[in-house]
Formats: sequence, C-alpha cells, structure tokens
Amino acid sequence: YQRRVHGSFEMSSDEEGEDTVPQQGMSHSLGMRMQKKLLGMTAKKSVVKAFIDENSGELLDHLHEVAKMFYVDSKPAKKFVKDLLKVIVKIGFLYNKQQLNDDELKTGTSLQSKLKMAILTIISYHDVAFTFDAAFLTSLFENIRELVQKLIARHLTDKSKERVENVFRFFGNADMLTNLYNNPAYKAVF
Repeated sequence: YQRRVHGSFEMSSDEEGEDTVPQQGMSHSLGMRMQKKLLGMTAKKSVVKAFIDENSGELLDHLHEVAKMFYVDSKPAKKFVKDLLKVIVKIGFLYNKQQLNDDELKTGTSLQSKLKMAILTIISYHDVAFTFDAAFLTSLFENIRELVQKLIARHLTDKSKERVENVFRFFGNADMLTNLYNNPAYKAVF
C-alpha cells in the first residue's frame, strides 16, 4: 500500500524496491485535484456571473462595492471577491462530486442553517431600525467560518484555507458591519 505524505506518495517499508502499479484511487485523486485547480483558476467574477442567476450576480456586485468602500483600495476588494468565489466553487465541487463523508455532510447542514440565520439576521437588521448588534453578527460569522474550515479541512490546501480566513476577515469585521448599517454611503450601496 502507499500513503500520502505532504503532496507526494511514499512506499511502505514492505514495498521498497518493488515496482508498483498506480492504483485507481491515485489516478482518481489526481483527477479530482486537477479539477479543483481548474475550477479555482476560472472562479473569476465575470466567469461565475455567467452561471448564476441575476439576483446572485447583483449581490456579488454589491459585495464588491462594499468591499471597495471598506478597503478603500480596489486590490484587496478584488482579492476578497475572488477568494469568496473560489471557496464557494470548491465547496460546491466537493459536494457535487460526493467527496464529503457523513460527518462533513452534517457540518454542511449546520453551515447551511447558520448561513440562513445570518441572511435572515442581516435582512432583519436592515428592515427593523435600531436592531443592529455587531457583536451578535460578528459571532455568527465566526461560527460560520469555523464550520467552513471544518468542512474543507481534509480536502483543500492551506492556500484555500487562508482564502476562507480572508473572506471572514471581511464578513466578520465589526467596523465593516457597523458601517454597513450606520454609514449612509454603505447603506446606499447595500
């Protein structure tokens, strides 16, 4: 048998010196890694918008505008959007290719529930004056970040995990959230 060590394959001590035939699992794993890499390379706003509905595209545009306002510079805002798209595409890929085990599927269900709660909370804060609670929303986004990291832990690279951190540095930033609900310039965009 072979075991994977830091991105390469190492032969067990009982196979050293023997010729081995690549197993189907190895080629399948390589194929999956190549597909994830290709998806990551094509996860650009313009490409993704061609595949999503109009409302999601508008939301993506609004998030990009808010990020540009918050970061002042467009470079970190573009990186945030790019990282967000790559994370979403890769999680979708893992789910569609049935790469998640039962525990990860349970984590995914919890993640969906928390995301729904966050969306409903954001809408409620927008619709009902003086209800905004930055600490609650920041905590909720921290819980979501932890669930995403748990979901991708055994599937994605450290670079992808850092993308998750970048996305949640934005979403979980209390100053950004406060601006979103209290600053008229942000309100006009969102």
